[in-house]
Amino acid sequence: MGETDGFTMDGKSVLVTGGTGSFGQAFVRLLVERHRPSRVLVYSRDELKQFEMARDLNHPAVKYMIG
Repeated sequence: MGETDGFTMDGKSVLVTGGTGSFGQAFVRLLVERHRPSRVLVYSRDELKQFEMARDLNHPAVKYMIG
């Protein structure tokens, strides 16, 4: 059935805690490259990393929250 074996995140809202860490960044990038989520919320404490990630990723479905 392909790379995702029928699993899809298309149209879903996804919250990624620790989203600016190494795993979170890789996961978010993979998520928006392989699926079409309606929105991805990246939750982290590091405002600078959120700024850098938003600049590098630049995807309309990805939003950032400081916590």
